[in-house]
Amino acid sequence: MPRPAAMMLAALTLMAASAPAWTQELPEMATAKDLLTPCQDADNDARDGYLSHLECVGYIRGFVAALELTGGEGGLCFPTANRDDQLRRAFVRWVHGDFRERSVLPVGEAVLGALKDGFGCE
Repeated sequence: MPRPAAMMLAALTLMAASAPAWTQELPEMATAKDLLTPCQDADNDARDGYLSHLECVGYIRGFVAALELTGGEGGLCFPTANRDDQLRRAFVRWVHGDFRERSVLPVGEAVLGALKDGFGCE
């Protein structure tokens, strides 16, 4: 294959292989409703409820751990007994408290709101 033709083929191959990267869109930010589904399914789904529980609690645990590592948990008093379920249920109750407004909030903002409302130190 002549050199210019090989270079052209290589350039076209490179452009075709990287084209999806040019057209990819950033995923939408997760909302409170996105986390609410597995948090509710943890109680309601007898077959896959455990997996939903892990998804919900895993997110909330990670959020709380980040707060604790950064010192952002000031003013929050977390439960010591049955902590995972209490945090999960507090989030579900908080979102349902004003579903129309809260379900569309970014998930981090919603989890923080639920934690402040449910576990604020007195």
